[in-house]
Amino acid sequence: MGIFFNKIDSKKANKYQIRLYSCFTILIIVNVINSWFLDWLWLYITTSSVLVILVIFLLKTPKRDLDEEWKQLEIEKDETFENKVNLLIRNGRRDVDIIKYIRKEKNLGLLPAKQYFDRIKASSE
Repeated sequence: MGIFFNKIDSKKANKYQIRLYSCFTILIIVNVINSWFLDWLWLYITTSSVLVILVIFLLKTPKRDLDEEWKQLEIEKDETFENKVNLLIRNGRRDVDIIKYIRKEKNLGLLPAKQYFDRIKASSE
């Protein structure tokens, strides 16, 4: 159970995730109460089926959130570095070489470096 709850980040948790985790917790409690006191087969089958579906949804939400993080990636503005990159663009350097330079100087991955380059190129036009 702890495996699923450690994925909640209070700063980034959205209503969808909170509802999934709440339903997950409630269903586990109902399932435990049923197994201890009631022992109704229909309730056990129903809650277990819903738990399996919730686990699938819970395992898919981190991937979706990760995709959204890449879209929202923000890099601090460094005017002197951006001026160097603008100078490289004006001098006719290839985009690939400029992105390699950004990756080396800023220690970024390929996608963040490309986003940084696109932002600089759009602001210079």
